[in-house]
Amino acid sequence: MRWMITASGGQYNLDGWAVLGNKVDLQDIAHALAQINRFTGHASRPYSVAEHSLLAAQIARELGYGPAVQLAALMHDAHEAYTGDVSSPVKWTVGPDWALFEAEHDKLVARALGIWAARCAHRKTLKHIDLVCLATERRDLLPWDPESSEPWAILDTPGGEIEPWGEDLTSPARAEASWEDWRQEFLCAATTLRAQVEASIKGGEA
Repeated sequence: MRWMITASGGQYNLDGWAVLGNKVDLQDIAHALAQINRFTGHASRPYSVAEHSLLAAQIARELGYGPAVQLAALMHDAHEAYTGDVSSPVKWTVGPDWALFEAEHDKLVARALGIWAARCAHRKTLKHIDLVCLATERRDLLPWDPESSEPWAILDTPGGEIEPWGEDLTSPARAEASWEDWRQEFLCAATTLRAQVEASIKGGEA
């Protein structure tokens, strides 16, 4: 049996039937995502999955979506607290083995967090928000030049281009924030949104 120890001292199993007994902990998720860098560390500054996730939730809010979609956006990469973040080119190279492994834990974590229904209902919206985040990150944090760099099919396909968001990821406030700051902001956002979702359910709102 293959398992890992989490920040809280818990045990998370990674294979087979054992995943059904895993305890998914929000504190563990926030702690790990705040320290896992996107782009395999090749961004111009440390840029964590937690910061990326908060950007996704912000975009969902600014697009007018309610707390359930915002929470699903915030948690769309929560499983990476256990699987790690692997860049898309690596995923495509590894192929279906990685996709199957990641999908199993993605579904497990989403169900544990109570966001699976929102994920399924708003899958296309959440994917679009994730791509808008990626376009924004490429613009601000990666040495990509539209004049000399190869286009990215997922962002630059003619007729289906994804435009970046207005948020400036190079702002001093973002650059100076510590991983502990991002962990706390992630936790605060998750707690607030979960309370809002629960309140809307109790109030009979859609």
